[in-house]
Amino acid sequence: MIGGLYGTAIATMGMFASGVYVLSMSGFGPIADNAGGIVEMSEQESSVRDITDRLDAVGNVTKANTKGYSVGSASLACFLLFSAYLDEVEAMTGQRFRSIDIAVPEIFVGGLLGSMTVFVFSAWAIKAVGVAAEEVIKEVRR
Repeated sequence: MIGGLYGTAIATMGMFASGVYVLSMSGFGPIADNAGGIVEMSEQESSVRDITDRLDAVGNVTKANTKGYSVGSASLACFLLFSAYLDEVEAMTGQRFRSIDIAVPEIFVGGLLGSMTVFVFSAWAIKAVGVAAEEVIKEVRR
């Protein structure tokens, strides 16, 4: 049993090890898109816009690939964390624990609260970015 979990952990770490390189590719799409916008606003000839359109198409593909990579590695990590949780409960109680009954109100509410923490932390991060952006604007105006 532990061998399969160990193998999944190694696979997840392998995905995370190259994650920086793969996820950095997601920056290509917006750069190519901005280049196309600059070419359009500066009223360049259509041959230049054709080149930036092709680059933008490549950027869209790399963005889709990096999203798939992110979802895959995050799914593996979630599976491992949940498996580790089940193993810890088994170790603490000494009883086999392989299923969770979400029909029990306490478990259902706990699951809802746990899943809401993702949105709380996301909201805090978005708010922090907004505050930082506002400070940058104030500094630029000053």
